[in-house]
Amino acid sequence: MGGRMRGILVALAGALLCASAPCLAQEAGDAAKSLQLSKVILDTTSAPIKGKIKGGTLCVFPSKWDVGAGEKKTQDYERYDNLFSEKLKHDGFNVVTVSSDMFASEADRNRADYLVGVTVRPDTINLCSSVSGYKGNILLSVEWQIYDRAAQKVVATQTTGGYGAQEKFANDGLTAMWNRAFLSALDALLEQNVIQPLVGAPAAPAPAAAVPAATAPVPSGG
Repeated sequence: MGGRMRGILVALAGALLCASAPCLAQEAGDAAKSLQLSKVILDTTSAPIKGKIKGGTLCVFPSKWDVGAGEKKTQDYERYDNLFSEKLKHDGFNVVTVSSDMFASEADRNRADYLVGVTVRPDTINLCSSVSGYKGNILLSVEWQIYDRAAQKVVATQTTGGYGAQEKFANDGLTAMWNRAFLSALDALLEQNVIQPLVGAPAAPAPAAAVPAATAPVPSGG
């Protein structure tokens, strides 16, 4: 059981370390300055993971499980880049993303004004596994480090918590609850006003396009 769950964690992870340094504030920046997710690491070495797994559609026979010795491992960049960029673009920030660019070079991966490195640390994981997939909830601790390319230094470090739940069994239930926990931690980062002083206030969302009125059919002659 331990090896199986450890494999699931490593396959799905996203990135955060508990920050020891305080967040460094800067003067409000140019609203046109851009952000880019640089790297995501899963850390299962810093603290023990509290978790239980249950079985069957009734979620019975709970048992604790051990994820093993733990490790720090780089995660799938494209997966987290999509989550990160879609959320921040929706909120009006200037985000550089290359995940959808089939011809982007390695140099393109670090071209924004500010690079964001993430370390995800699972804190509590409660799963129910059945033939229909997974449901449950996950609590993550996430450390965000923001690097100023012009100054060539880390200018902000902040840790936030994220919670994600999957209420119904689904084959991608574990991935879904993990993604929700990651986005919840990103929401907390925005609420704590860490990014805004660096890049400026986000742009107002564009108004929804008006839906053209239906044209009345032209009556046929006769």
